[in-house]
Amino acid sequence: MSESIQKKEDDSLRLEEIMKEWDTPEQAVLPLLHHFMEEKNYISDADVARVSQMTGLTVSDILGIGTFYQHFVFHPTGKNSVRVCLTTPCLFRGGKELFGKLSETLGIGLEETTPDGLFTLYPAQCLGQCSEAPSFSINNDIYVGTSPEKIPGIIEEYRHGKICQTVVPVGEPLSNTPMVFTSLQSAETVYIEKYLVKDGYKAFEALLRSADGDRALDEIKKSGLAGRGGGAFPMYRKLEGVRKNPAPRYLVCNADEGEPGTFKDRYIMERDPHSLIEGMAIAAYIIGAEEGFIYIRSEYPHSSMILEKAIAEARERGFLGHRILGSDFSFRLRLYRGAGAYICGEETSLINSLEGKRAYPRNKPPHLSEVGLWNKPTEEQNVETLANVPAILRNGGEWYARLGDEKSPGTKLFCLSGNIARPGLYEIPLGMSLRSLIEDLGGGVPGGHRLKALLPAGSASKMLLPEHLDLSLDYPSIAKVGAFLGSASVIVMDDSVCMVDLAYWIAAFSHHESCGQCTPCRDGTEDVYEVLLKVVRGEGKPEYLDLLKSIGSYMREASICGLGQTAPNVPLSSMEYFEEEWKAHLVDHVCPSGICPMKPEGTLVFPTRRSRGIVASLPQVHFSVH
Repeated sequence: MSESIQKKEDDSLRLEEIMKEWDTPEQAVLPLLHHFMEEKNYISDADVARVSQMTGLTVSDILGIGTFYQHFVFHPTGKNSVRVCLTTPCLFRGGKELFGKLSETLGIGLEETTPDGLFTLYPAQCLGQCSEAPSFSINNDIYVGTSPEKIPGIIEEYRHGKICQTVVPVGEPLSNTPMVFTSLQSAETVYIEKYLVKDGYKAFEALLRSADGDRALDEIKKSGLAGRGGGAFPMYRKLEGVRKNPAPRYLVCNADEGEPGTFKDRYIMERDPHSLIEGMAIAAYIIGAEEGFIYIRSEYPHSSMILEKAIAEARERGFLGHRILGSDFSFRLRLYRGAGAYICGEETSLINSLEGKRAYPRNKPPHLSEVGLWNKPTEEQNVETLANVPAILRNGGEWYARLGDEKSPGTKLFCLSGNIARPGLYEIPLGMSLRSLIEDLGGGVPGGHRLKALLPAGSASKMLLPEHLDLSLDYPSIAKVGAFLGSASVIVMDDSVCMVDLAYWIAAFSHHESCGQCTPCRDGTEDVYEVLLKVVRGEGKPEYLDLLKSIGSYMREASICGLGQTAPNVPLSSMEYFEEEWKAHLVDHVCPSGICPMKPEGTLVFPTRRSRGIVASLPQVHFSVH
C-alpha cells in the first residue's frame, strides 16, 4: 500500500472517530474543522465539502458556523501562524514595539502572508500571558517577555523548518502564600500522583460513600462561594436551580477566559488540573449530571493537553466513568475546544458554541438551569469557582467563609498586570484593600512613575483612580463606585499612558470581538471605533465627546449581552475622569503623552471586522504601528 493511500485511510479513520465522539453532527463540526486546520493551517473547499458530507449539513451551514470563529481560515495561508497580543497588558509592556519588529522582520502587516508562504501575521486577543507581557505565539509555541532584537533570530528558526514543540513559558508560581489553591505554589503540573498525596479526591470519595448530596450542597451554601468568572452569583443557588428540574442534566465548565488581563484559570488548568476535575465531579453528583464538558479557548493549547492527560488519569483511577468507585454514580467528562471568540465567555454563547453553532448569545429568560445544553437543565460554572469546591468540602463551608469578609466570603485569585513592579497571580481574602494589593503585594508603580488609573476587570469595567485605593476588594464595595470586579483582572496604568489611546485600543478590541447579532453592539462598537480612529489621527472634533456618550448609553441599555453593555465603560469613564486630556486631542489636536500620532499615517488600523459568516477576504493592506 502506498504512503498516500495509507495516509488517506488513517485520515478517514480519525474523522470517523471524531464523529463518534460527539453527540450530534453539529457538535462535531468544530472538532472536524480543527482537524483540517492542524493538517495544513487552513480549511479548503474540499475539506468543507467533506465535513458537509459527513455531518449531513449543507456547505452553507458549515461555512456559516466556521467563519464565525477567528481560528478557522478558509483560504491558503502561511505555514506558520504568528499571533501577536495587542490587548492592554501587552501594549503597556512593549507590545507595539514587538508587533512593529515582527511586521518589519516578516515584511507584512496584520492578516497578510509572506510571499514565500511561510508566515501569516494575526492579532491575538489575549494569550493569557499578561503578567509576563509582551507575548506572541508561532503556531502553538508561546513566547513572553521577548525583546524586539530577538525577533529576527526566532523567525529565522522557523524559516529553517523548526517544528512546533509547544514551547510554553513555565512562569512564576502563585506570587503570595495561598490559602485555598496550595498547588499553585508549584511551577510544575500537579498530576494525579502528587494530587492524591495532598488528599486529592478525598472529598469526592467521602461524598460517594455518604451519598449525601444535600450535605455537600449545604457546605457550599455555608461557604458563600459565588461565581468567580465575573457574575458573582451564589453557586448553591445555581446548583439548587438545576437539580430541581428533571433529568437529564448537564454540567459545563467555562474555561474560555478571554478577558484581557485574565490568566487565573490558565494557572489552575496548567498547575492544578485535578482540583478542577474533582470540583466538577462533586458538582455533577450534587445536581445528578452524568455528562460534563470543559469548554476551553483555542489560545490555550498547552492547557488543553494538560487537561486531556489529567482527565485520562482520573478515568484510569476510577474517578470518572461508569459506576465510579463502585457507586451508582456515573460521570463522563470531555474537553471541547473553542476556536477564537471572546463572546464565548458569555454563558449562553458558550452553550451555543458547545452545540456546534454560531456562538450567538441567547435571550434570558429562560435561564440555563431550565433550558441549557440541548435544551436541558445545565449548570455552568467558571474554572476558579469549581476548583474551590474540593477544599470547601474537605475543610467545611464555615472555614472558607471566614477567609473573606461578611460581604464577600472566601478568597479570590487576582491577576495583576500592566505598569506594576511585581505582576503575577495573587490569592487574597476578599475584603483586602486595593492599596494593599497594588502597593504591598504588587510593589507599586515602578520607574519613578505615578499611578494614573486602574482597570479592575480587564476591558469591561469602569476604571478606578488613585483616590479609590482604599476601597475594599469585595463585590459590593467596588459596585458602590460604579465599577465591578469581574474576573479580577487588575491592569495598572502609570502616568505614561494616554487615556485616549487606551480608549482606542479597547474600542478596537470590542469591535473586533462583537458577534454582530444585535444592532446596538454591532453598530455601536463600529461607530465608537471609527470615531476614536479619527481622534488618534488628529481628525477629532469637540462634538465627538457628546456623540460617544450618546452611543455608549444606547449600547449599555439595548445590547443583548455583557459585551455590548460593558464595551463603552472604559471610553466613557476615561472621558469622565480625564476630560482635559480628551479636549487636548479634540480641540488642540495634540496628544499630551506623545503616544497618539495625531496624523493619518503611522496609525495601526486594526482589522476589526471579520467575515462573521460571509466568505470574503479582508483587504490586504500594510499597517504600521503608532
